[in-house]
Amino acid sequence: MKDIASSVFLNFSLFLLVPFISAYFLKKIRISPLIGYIIGGLILNSFFSSTLSRDSINSFAYFGIILLLFTVGLETRFDKMVSLRRFIILGGLLQISFSILFISLTALIFNFTPLQSLLIGIALSSSSTSLVAKIIQDRGEENSFLGELALGILIFQDLAFIPFVIIFNSLTNEVSAFGPVVLKIFIDMILATIVLGLAYYFGQKVIPIVFNKIAKSSRELLNLFIILFIFLTGYVSSIVGLPILVSIFVAGIIIAQTMEHYHIFSQIRPLRDILAIIFFIYIGTNINIRMVFPQLPQILLFTLIVVLIKTLIIITIFTAFRLQSKLSFYLSLFLFQIDEDAFILASLGYRNNIFNQSQYLFIITSVLISLIITPILINNKEKIYIILRESIKRLLPFIDSYISHRIDADSTSIDVLNIKNHVILCGYGRIGAYIGRALLIADIPFLAIDYNFSIVNKAKKMGINIIYGDPTDPNILDYAEVETAMALVLALPDRISQESIIVSAKTVNKNIIIISRAHQKTDKQRMRDLGANFVVQPETEASLSIIKKLFLLKQLPKEEIVRHLQYLKKEDEGI
Repeated sequence: MKDIASSVFLNFSLFLLVPFISAYFLKKIRISPLIGYIIGGLILNSFFSSTLSRDSINSFAYFGIILLLFTVGLETRFDKMVSLRRFIILGGLLQISFSILFISLTALIFNFTPLQSLLIGIALSSSSTSLVAKIIQDRGEENSFLGELALGILIFQDLAFIPFVIIFNSLTNEVSAFGPVVLKIFIDMILATIVLGLAYYFGQKVIPIVFNKIAKSSRELLNLFIILFIFLTGYVSSIVGLPILVSIFVAGIIIAQTMEHYHIFSQIRPLRDILAIIFFIYIGTNINIRMVFPQLPQILLFTLIVVLIKTLIIITIFTAFRLQSKLSFYLSLFLFQIDEDAFILASLGYRNNIFNQSQYLFIITSVLISLIITPILINNKEKIYIILRESIKRLLPFIDSYISHRIDADSTSIDVLNIKNHVILCGYGRIGAYIGRALLIADIPFLAIDYNFSIVNKAKKMGINIIYGDPTDPNILDYAEVETAMALVLALPDRISQESIIVSAKTVNKNIIIISRAHQKTDKQRMRDLGANFVVQPETEASLSIIKKLFLLKQLPKEEIVRHLQYLKKEDEGI
């Protein structure tokens, strides 16, 4: 075997070192490493372009795209979408449709042709699944209503990627007349529907049987068959003329219907993560700063308009669905950015000569800017909402009045509250509903507050004493008779809201017992300093419950179990 030249090792070491350093420093200031990889690629292209082997990088990046789309398809669960279908399917469809329309009109203003504008609207209409999902998981909000809703809409947008990539893959600058373009899009949508239908059918009927038989035969054979299945899918799709990226994505959706999909995901994920990093570095290497710099003012203005368009569309749609204004605003911050899939679509448009190099750089730089600001805005969403509402109240009081009395008002609220010495539940999701059920059984009076209109309606039909509103609003707490309440339970996921409620409640009722939840240890002490009597960390409590069961299985004496558990609790508290 011939030795590999030392220059190749230096090439790839440099290719990974610069993004590693960039990602490391961004992580230190709590910005997603994904942005660091892209910026690292940008630095490489600006200062080390002569040393990079473009062919090798392109091959690795393409495999990164393939595995990224395969795992996105693998994580697509139709049952999750059906459970929140009104918000996810209808809301997601409206969001994509209006985003395409208004972004296309914006692109026209920036001197793109009608065909280019339409394709730009399509490419920029979706949001970043990989970035937002990572942020939601890091914040511990994946099981909250907001987290589930955001992830569900992102999954729906991932499904929309199928017709999008078909459109980009088939159109060229030779097809520019409005009639042929519309006809082509219509045919491609029908084709995408057929592909999805076949994928679902085979996922339910055929593929599970094949994978189940191979899994029973050997785990090693199953691992090999996964890779073989991906490559065969790509080969067959190229033979029949279907876009390979669409076929790979659909292959992931098919396998998501099998019992083995968790094992398959665990085997693919490490390789996917490595190649996905190379893909994001590759994105940065495609941005030429010298060509971008003269266009930077226009790019910044275009990005700002696109971000505002998507934000306003999301807020409008979901407040119309009777989501509370704060929840709708938070959702808009999760979904305002442009999907990294736009890099793939823009690359297809550039390859098919729909966009020239300058236009291509304009689009992907806009995408990059939106991704960079996303973690910053999401991590400060509570502060931004407070500042925005205070500004609206001061400068546009009539809009503030409309939000308070029309959007956030409970049209079916309880007329008169004759309740004292009760428990107030802030948040009636999984945890709040479970606590409420226990209080009902024990015949302890309580009042729940939630800003999810659907949850409130459902709970009212079950006879639950619940009001629709924002529990951080002092007027809502006053309506809930916080001054005569026995206890206040904070079942909300976000820390800023919890802090606001604690301060408001303690101001009115110094003797109220406050029980809060917290995901981070640093938050626990902060809650206590503000006045919370008990702070529960769900992960810690779950661990202690498991430990107790293990001790019981080993038949340890009860006194010893109690002593060990008390020691662990004190250790966790830092006592």
